[in-house]
Amino acid sequence: MNRSYTLQKLIALTILVLLPASLASAQDAGQQIRAAVDIATPSVVRIRVIGGEQTVDGNTVSSLTTSGIVVTQSGRILSSSFAFQGQAAAISVETPSGERRAAKLVAVDHVRRLVLLQAEGTDWQPPATVPRSQIQVGQHAIALGRFYDSKQPSVSSGIISALNRIHGRALQTDAKISPVNYGGALVDLSGAVLGILVPLSPRGRGNPSAGIEWYDSGIGFAIPMSDAILIAERLQTGKDLQPGLAGLQLTAPGPFSDRVSIRRVQPKSPADKAGIRPGDRLLQAGDRPITRLSSLEEVLAAKYAGEVVELTLQRDGQPLQVALELVDRIPAGEAGYAGVILPAVATPEKRDGQAGPDLQQMLKPQSTPDTPVLVQTIPGSPAALAGLPAAAELVAINERPLKGLRSFLSPDLRLQSDTEISLSWRNLQNNEVQTLKMTAGPLPQEVPDVDPQILTENKAQTAQNAANTPSREEVPIEGLGSCTVILPAPTTGRRPAPLVLLSAGAESEAEILQRWGSLLASYQLMLLIPRTSGRTPLTADDAPLVLASLQLVASKYSADRSALVVIAAAPQTELAWQFASGNSQVSADLVLQSGWISEFLLQEVSGSGRSVMLLDRPEKTENKLLLERSRTALQNAGFWVPMSDTAQPAELRIAKWSVLLRAW
Repeated sequence: MNRSYTLQKLIALTILVLLPASLASAQDAGQQIRAAVDIATPSVVRIRVIGGEQTVDGNTVSSLTTSGIVVTQSGRILSSSFAFQGQAAAISVETPSGERRAAKLVAVDHVRRLVLLQAEGTDWQPPATVPRSQIQVGQHAIALGRFYDSKQPSVSSGIISALNRIHGRALQTDAKISPVNYGGALVDLSGAVLGILVPLSPRGRGNPSAGIEWYDSGIGFAIPMSDAILIAERLQTGKDLQPGLAGLQLTAPGPFSDRVSIRRVQPKSPADKAGIRPGDRLLQAGDRPITRLSSLEEVLAAKYAGEVVELTLQRDGQPLQVALELVDRIPAGEAGYAGVILPAVATPEKRDGQAGPDLQQMLKPQSTPDTPVLVQTIPGSPAALAGLPAAAELVAINERPLKGLRSFLSPDLRLQSDTEISLSWRNLQNNEVQTLKMTAGPLPQEVPDVDPQILTENKAQTAQNAANTPSREEVPIEGLGSCTVILPAPTTGRRPAPLVLLSAGAESEAEILQRWGSLLASYQLMLLIPRTSGRTPLTADDAPLVLASLQLVASKYSADRSALVVIAAAPQTELAWQFASGNSQVSADLVLQSGWISEFLLQEVSGSGRSVMLLDRPEKTENKLLLERSRTALQNAGFWVPMSDTAQPAELRIAKWSVLLRAW
């Protein structure tokens, strides 16, 4: 007998035997799902939010419908904060029978994106809940919501695909999760509630809509219901739960390095009050070892303001224990300004057979303790008015000797407006050391006209190079199929400041150079133009290309790291904001050629030490008001948002502003 035929026959017989069992199994699963839905349905309610002019997908709406889960018989109801972004004029909750009852918002959890409502009545039906410890990967999960009909919930089924997602806050499921069932229940086959459905994203702190992009991707999230019930008890006090802020920025030699150090400490933050300094190595947060850059974020992301986090640090080879009491808001303060141009920071040269410096190295001063701090004084600045000459060597500030440019990383030298300081300086003519007292002023509200020759002592060479055409280089970015076009300024004795032009699109380098003219040489600027393979406009997905471009500057060129700038138009706002908001491993100042930064993006962002220049000149009254609101919101968040002469070309305004970015 033919063996192939025999095998086919056996397979066919096996299918005939198993098919009825499979059909029966599918029928049983369907019955189990229907039974579970019937059990959980009375505890899942429909909520109508009226007023508040909320924004959904860029459109303003006056009312929204969402789902909720009953927590107590007395009418406490939990929902997702997705539908509660504005100030609601009225809220009603519909019972399973369709009866509408008035409700009020009690409080909001801004970390887990939950809201607690109090509805009228005492006949509500809370569900059975599954303890977090009993939830397992692979078990059936059914998503319920009441968006369309108060009597019949929407249903989708799947499994629990992961635990402890989104920094330990959520369950993950492949059941379809969308705005239709946000605030609804994720239940098991017994009808008990596993969790409450919310949109979440790893980098969406403060954004009630973050995570909506996961819809229909097989990835959805739910806050474990046992956690949500404990949160409801805290929200019952009527006080919102805010994310806990520490005021730290970290750095590491590479994304997977376990040597994580403090890059920046925000003034007046919990980290600042605890005495943490830039350069301290971070070893542990609570009982969790810090093994990569994201480790601390994963610890803090689930913490609330008012909670305390214990950190273990290492300073000068010695362990250091500190306790941070997290806060919901860090005072921005008003940055101070002395008006002296610091020396350009050197990039270590690449030696034969060695890799060049990494990106973080590019952004750190490399001077030795013995390097003189030779400064140029900006005319009309507080330092100039106090008597500091046009060129001098600073030797001490507030009677503390300077140890090269590294001294300016000290928290003690972060200037605040109206702070009195003493400067000791050495006269370059007679070598005599003198001391003067001055008061730091606020950063200028308008960009002053500063002679670009202040950036170099070689005036003749500056004038000569200003007439030269900058060289052009196109460097492929390996692995991305993209490239970066570099237009470095001719050497004039000072390292150029890098400007990353995100808004070039398909514009040619010739057109760009026509606009920038001799500014690159005069103001000592280096222009980087990241290009996709098809020269398509950059989007937020092109962040790796921008980072690779910065890495290229670090490894191939000497650049002044004190003024790293990204230039964007409105379509690149999301991309540029990753670097201007402090949420990236690289921080940069931002020029927005069109559009503005929404107040929504500014939630939980501190702009201390960073600047945003808004160049848009809208004609419509509504857009003018939005631009001014954005300017005010940026200033309230601590960003320096200077005005500039609108009669001048944008490129010249940017170049003049870049001079001040290199000032202390």
